[in-house]
Parts: sequence; structure tokens; C-alpha cells
Amino acid sequence: MQEVDEVVSAGWVITVENDVVLQDHSVVVHEGKILQILPTGEVAARFQAKTMTSLPDSALMPGFVNAHTHTPMTFLRGVSDDIPLREWLEHTIWPLEFKLCEADFVREGAELALLEMVTGGVTTFNDMYWFPEEICDAVLRSGLRAAVGMIAIEFPFGTYGTGPDDYLAKGERMRERFASEPRLSWTVALHAPFTCSDDTLRKGGQLSERLGVPLHIHLHETEEECSASRAGDRDSKSCHLSDQQTTPLANLKRLGLLNDRLIAVHMNWLTDEEVGWCGAAGATVVHCPCSNLKLASGFCRVADLLAAGVNVAIGTDGASSNNTLDMMAEMKTAAILAKAVAKDAGVVPASTALRMATLNGAKALGLASVTGSLAVGKDADMIAVSFSGPATWPRPNAAPGTPGFDPVTHIVYSSTRDQVTDVWVQGRRLMQDRKVLTLSADGICESAQKWGSKIQAALQELRK
Repeated sequence: MQEVDEVVSAGWVITVENDVVLQDHSVVVHEGKILQILPTGEVAARFQAKTMTSLPDSALMPGFVNAHTHTPMTFLRGVSDDIPLREWLEHTIWPLEFKLCEADFVREGAELALLEMVTGGVTTFNDMYWFPEEICDAVLRSGLRAAVGMIAIEFPFGTYGTGPDDYLAKGERMRERFASEPRLSWTVALHAPFTCSDDTLRKGGQLSERLGVPLHIHLHETEEECSASRAGDRDSKSCHLSDQQTTPLANLKRLGLLNDRLIAVHMNWLTDEEVGWCGAAGATVVHCPCSNLKLASGFCRVADLLAAGVNVAIGTDGASSNNTLDMMAEMKTAAILAKAVAKDAGVVPASTALRMATLNGAKALGLASVTGSLAVGKDADMIAVSFSGPATWPRPNAAPGTPGFDPVTHIVYSSTRDQVTDVWVQGRRLMQDRKVLTLSADGICESAQKWGSKIQAALQELRK
């Protein structure tokens, strides 16, 4: 009889690895890792656990990996809606950020985002924002896992830095400060081709290569970004800063940055040739369907990218454009939108959408050996999704692989984030029966209301 920290028994265990679904199984957790996955009936003879958790009406699955977001921008939720990207950025978002973006705005905004993500089953996220060391501190307090961006942009932004060299140097110092934290990893986060020069792109790429971390960038978000860059139209603020008359992706390829470290976010406007380039390079595309739909930025060719061998992950983008950090909603939207874009109901089935929202995000961040699926030896980053409510009745009742109600399709097409009841990261429970254990919801709500008043005053000043 082996003593272990916890055994979690569930009606269904959705591993995501090889699309395996196990009925009436248990996950054995010890010292933060998955020690065994076995039929629940075999547990008592083999393991004695400090904590036994029984969830017979729930599916146990990997936590979601939000592969692209801007956590502090959760404070800007609802300040600018129903307008296109450039107007949204230039008339409201950037002016507000220039006024408000300080360390306390970032720290407290990130805490609100982390609270929202925990309650929605996100266990890992990939962030791009200023004062990233404040985001690191918030992550460590929350118990979540994050890839934090060493951000760069061409111009000074608030009081964080003076320009791209300063930003990247600060990012390296941040990485050194938190190097011993196992739940933190890193990306080089270059904002976009229309805000980063070729010199900055090169330096970011060199840093990515030297540190062996992903290069994270917004790319091909709008049609104008691609057409203006191809035409060399300097009158367009969406034109890339390169002197090359080519698409931003082609320019990254020219600079040697289209490779298996690239995390290209949005990618709504791609030629067939560019889709092939991404597949051949082993790049990742992060699809943010709700943000792109709301801003009318375009449609990502998810089915074509997957067919070309591209690793496609899912992100929420920031709550200022989405307006939530709801990976359940994002996953369903990604699946059904892909079918509409491809005019084929068979593309991006539920199992693929679930993988995009979990394991593919972990692969993008270089964390697939640690998280993103339930497998022996991986960290116990997992969530429980309850099927006890009417939205998921009839409950799955057939053995996996036989005709009947499928727990994976129930997760993707029928479930909402309110059905996430329990969350673990590295075997530590962060939420139990919908109660977050690591963050103070009352304190975060009070902070959000305080910042709401400041933001409203700043908006009124901008509109004068």
C-alpha cells in the first residue's frame, strides 16, 4: 500500500493524450505530479491517500492553456466596444494606457484576470504586457502557471521603459530574478510589425534564440496590416515598420524568425503559400476567435493550418477586446467558426478543439512535457467539469468508443465555465467547489471598483 497526497476519482477522465477518455477512473497525485491513472475500483488496494476526492458526475481533464492574453487590460473591459481595431487602439486603449499604466495598475489588473481565469478552469496562460514583474508576483500568489513576456515596442510606454533596448534588458533582468520559480516561463514578446522595427525584430529573435524561449507577436491581425505592408503604404498606421514591400510574415521569414519558436497571434489573413510556410517551419498560430469577431478583424483559416501541420492553440486575447477570459466560450467558438470558414462540418471536431485549448497551447510554450494533458509524470494541472446540471443532461452514459453521449462533445459544445468546480496546479487545489482558495475575491472586487472610478475619470478627460 503506497501513501500518496491525493486521489481524485471522476466519472470520466479526459486525458487529451491520443484522445483517450476513461470512464470511472482516478488520478493519483503525489508531490505535485500525476503518479498513476487507473480504474477507481483498483485504488483502495494500492493507494492510501491523505485526501480522497470523489466526483462521480464530473469529467476530470487538463486545465486550459490560454495561449495569448494581456491580463492587466481586464481593467479596461467595456471601455471601448463595437469599433474596429485601429480606432479602438488609437482613440481609447492606448491613450488610457499612457495615462494609467503603472506598476499598481498592472499588478491589480492582473489579479482580477487571474481570479477570472481560475474560476474558468485556466491553469496556464501566456501574457504580454508592461511591468511584467508585477504579473509574475501575481502569478506566484495565485498558484497558477504562466509564460510571461519580455515585452518590446518601438516607442516609450508610460514609465516602464524608454524604448526597445531598455524593454528587452528589463525583461532579461526579470527573468533572472524569477529563474528559480517552476511555474514561471518566458517568451520574447514583440508587440507587432507595425510597432517594432526590423532592428527590434532582429534583436528579439536573437534573444529568443539565445535563451531558447518562444517569440510571441501579434501578426496578420487585419487585412490592412497585410495590404499596406505589401504596398509599402506609409500613410497607413497598420503598415509594418520595415522598408520591405511584403507581408509582415514574409518579412519575418526574411529575417529568419519564422521557425518552431514563433508564436504568431491572430493570423487572420494568410495566403496558401503562407499557410505552407508556417507548417514547414513548425510555427504555432494562436487563434483568438471572439476578439477577432468582435473587432471584425477577419477569420483564421484554422482547418487549413491544421492540415498543413501547424500547431494551432487558442487564446482569449485581453478582456478589453473580448470582453472575457472565458476559454470554454473561446474553444466552442473556435470549433464552430472553423466549420463555417471551411464550409465543412467535419473539420475541427470536438477532440481537436479541446486539444487546441490545452495541449497545443502547452506545446507552443515549450511546456508539453509538464502540462496540457493528463499523463503519468506530468504536473497535476487539472480541472473538474460538472455534468450535474441540465445543460449537460443526458449525461454521458456509454463506454468510450461506443455510440452514446460523448463527454468531450459535452465539454466543447454544451458546457460553460460555471461548470468548472475544482482546479489544481502542481497538485495544489486552487479552487474547491467553486470557491477560490488562493485569491481574495472581495479584495480584488474592491480594487476593481476603485480602478473603475479612475478609468471613468480618465475617459471623461480624454473626451473633452
